[in-house]
Amino acid sequence: MENYELLENRFGIKIPLTGSYIQGVYQSNVITTIALTLFFYVLFFYKLSSILKTFKAKTLFTATAIKRLNHFALFNLIGSPLAFVLIHFAIMKHTTFRDLPTYLLHLILGVFILFIVTVFKKGYQIQAENDLTI
Repeated sequence: MENYELLENRFGIKIPLTGSYIQGVYQSNVITTIALTLFFYVLFFYKLSSILKTFKAKTLFTATAIKRLNHFALFNLIGSPLAFVLIHFAIMKHTTFRDLPTYLLHLILGVFILFIVTVFKKGYQIQAENDLTI
């Protein structure tokens, strides 16, 4: 028993127990946009989880933590605008700036992470000096 119908570029998904359909348009650019957005956020949360793992470590201020924070900041500062331009202008062919606040939040997050990186660099330096005196 099939619960969907595909006619030309339109699809209909049958809702069980109601007999009605949800109808939509099947377009490859929409599917590509959804896939790229999911891929972007999979990378985003993977990098975020690697940062959170460093916070659970015994020593907080390490070169690895600084490197991971830098990667996350650059991912937000460079990857987010690239994804924005690619999805909205190249794939979806939009002429207006849609979802601009989302990408501005990524840019603000990237700048904030860069401030945290400077704090971690100073903490790493102080920790290294402290380890040398002990």
